[in-house]
Amino acid sequence: MLRQISIGVRIFLVIAVMILFIGGTIAAFLGNSSTIKEISVQQVNDRMLEGQKQKLQVAVKSLAESLGTLVASATDHHQQIEMISKAVADIRYEEDKSGYFFVYEGTTVVTVPPKPSLSGKDMSGAKDVNGVYFVSDLAKAAQGGGGFVQYVFAKPGSGDQPKLAYSQLISGTKYWIGTGIYIDNIDAAKAEVTSIIEDVVSSNTTWVLAVLIGILLVGVLPMSWLIVKSITGPIAQSTDAAGEIAGGNYDLHLEVKGRDEASRLQEALNTMASTLLQNIEEITIKTQDAEEKARAAEVAKAEAEEATLMATRAKAEGMYQAAQRLEQVVERITAATEQISVQVDEISSGTDVQKERLQATATAMEEMNATVLEVARNAGDAAQNAEGAQEKARQGAETVNKSVSAMNTTRTQTTSLQDSMNALGVQAEAIGNIMGVISDIADQTNLLALNAAIEAARAGDAGRGFAVVADEVRKLAEKTMTATKEVGDSIEAIQRVASDNISGMETAVVDLEHASELSNESGVVLEEIVHGTEESAKQIQSIATAAEEQSAASEEINQAIDEINNIAVETAKGVEESATALRELAEQASELNSLVNELKSEGQQ
Repeated sequence: MLRQISIGVRIFLVIAVMILFIGGTIAAFLGNSSTIKEISVQQVNDRMLEGQKQKLQVAVKSLAESLGTLVASATDHHQQIEMISKAVADIRYEEDKSGYFFVYEGTTVVTVPPKPSLSGKDMSGAKDVNGVYFVSDLAKAAQGGGGFVQYVFAKPGSGDQPKLAYSQLISGTKYWIGTGIYIDNIDAAKAEVTSIIEDVVSSNTTWVLAVLIGILLVGVLPMSWLIVKSITGPIAQSTDAAGEIAGGNYDLHLEVKGRDEASRLQEALNTMASTLLQNIEEITIKTQDAEEKARAAEVAKAEAEEATLMATRAKAEGMYQAAQRLEQVVERITAATEQISVQVDEISSGTDVQKERLQATATAMEEMNATVLEVARNAGDAAQNAEGAQEKARQGAETVNKSVSAMNTTRTQTTSLQDSMNALGVQAEAIGNIMGVISDIADQTNLLALNAAIEAARAGDAGRGFAVVADEVRKLAEKTMTATKEVGDSIEAIQRVASDNISGMETAVVDLEHASELSNESGVVLEEIVHGTEESAKQIQSIATAAEEQSAASEEINQAIDEINNIAVETAKGVEESATALRELAEQASELNSLVNELKSEGQQ
């Protein structure tokens, strides 16, 4: 079916298919961008949630250890509750100060700083709008070694919001401490990251579309038009020339402007037309000569007949005079016959040479036809090779696209992890501030213990028991200061590690962005290679088709040469017949000469 369509239209069909392929690629790219955006947002959400969990866990564990050390020296239950309540009363975190610590004994409130009125109440029946008994669940999680509970809780100024809390037992006591953060803070950060990702994806998509459209309009379409003209133009000229040669017009010349297969074909057609024209002209000249010689032979024959009549008259009027006159006529006939015989021989030789040239031309045409067929076969093989290269390039492009997607995902995850590490650094600094507060409390406790010891010493024996208690309190304060210092050192180590990780993540993000850019450039180049190989394969296939069409035209020219050769053979036969007739005429002239001699003898007698 495609053979019914011109090569130019087929090439433009290839270009249309290529444009459709580019459109499909763009659609796939947009789909992948949307998928990457969704995955990135989910990864950011997961990373931020995980970071918040780590922050809650570290803060609760650190404060639980400090409170355990603080209340270890308390003499009664009431003193423990008072010490714990004072320690956590002023601790706040998060930008909106919605983060605080609460302490329970089982499900009974020890302290909830925002609502001091709840102290001493049993909250085992407290549940959220979803039916989650969050106090009971937090108590169970603490008894189990620590754990997370998610529930809905009222947030000042925002109504009910989802909240994530962590609880853990205070060392050496039956109390547990917990804290929680509102997840809407994470949602706000997630919305901000989503907006940034959408802006980046939109910008990249616009840039990619602009580049592809620019390449299509500036490079692909003009180049395709030039290639179509460079292929179809010479082939159309060659086809028209072959048709004119087959129709008998040999006086033509094609202008050759290149060195490709079509140009060589035009050169071969020019040479063939020139050779055929020269051969036809020589055949025409030889044929005209033969016709002239044949007419001369006819004239000689007429003169011979006239001589016969004159010989008959000579017998009546005078044998001798007639014989003399007849002898002159016979001599002229003999001379003319010899001259005609020589010219006929020359015509015969020229005809033989012309047949040889025609045979050589036919052989050259067969060789040229074989060459054209070989070009067609080679073009077919080249088309298959180009299709193989096209498939390899397409596979390479798919691999690079997958690598780009993986790198983009990794880059997004790394960026998210970098944000998490930044948040961890901030939370570690907040914990450091908390530990500073605890250290200040321990210092104040130590001073109070020293003052109490001094007052007990002044009281003498009456204050000795109180002095012992004050000394124990001072020792406990010193232990608290030591523990606080150790925790502070740990926090500083965490901050240093977090800082190092942040620096490493920044470097990794830069490297991943660079690798992603290089992979994107490789993808673009491979896409261009895929498009180039597709175009080359189709063009080579078109050249093979054109070569087959030219082979058919060459067959028609061979038939024309065979017809010319047949004409030359018939001309040669006519020349041979003319030579035979001349030889017979010469024999008759010789016999006539003998008769003339006899007449002369009779006339002399």
